[in-house]
Amino acid sequence: MRKTSRTGSFFLVLLFNIFLNFRLTVPGWILLVLHFIIPQYIKWWYCLAYFGAFLLYMLIWMLILRALGGWVSTAKPAPPIENKNPYSSKGYVPLKDQIQNKNPYSAKGDTPATKSPEKTNPNDAP
Repeated sequence: MRKTSRTGSFFLVLLFNIFLNFRLTVPGWILLVLHFIIPQYIKWWYCLAYFGAFLLYMLIWMLILRALGGWVSTAKPAPPIENKNPYSSKGYVPLKDQIQNKNPYSAKGDTPATKSPEKTNPNDAP
């Protein structure tokens, strides 16, 4: 992951986190609706207490994530370890480099292609 020196505003990130976790406020909205239906049993401050607890939970969670992010960024990187995988590309020699072309007439070999010797016809003797 790319490291950047740019960080977002804490409260902007908190608002975005509240927006993403808005579904957790559903019990508070249910309490508010029940307050208007049966006000003698469900008081308005139940809803207020739930929303306050939700905001407190989000704030504490964001502080924990911020602290963990700072703690992780100060950790030393792990030392490099030796690659012991025999199939890795470190010691891999491609097959085409392992096979040497022994055909002297082939242009693919290590040596340049040579001209084939001229065959003489025994009937054309001078």
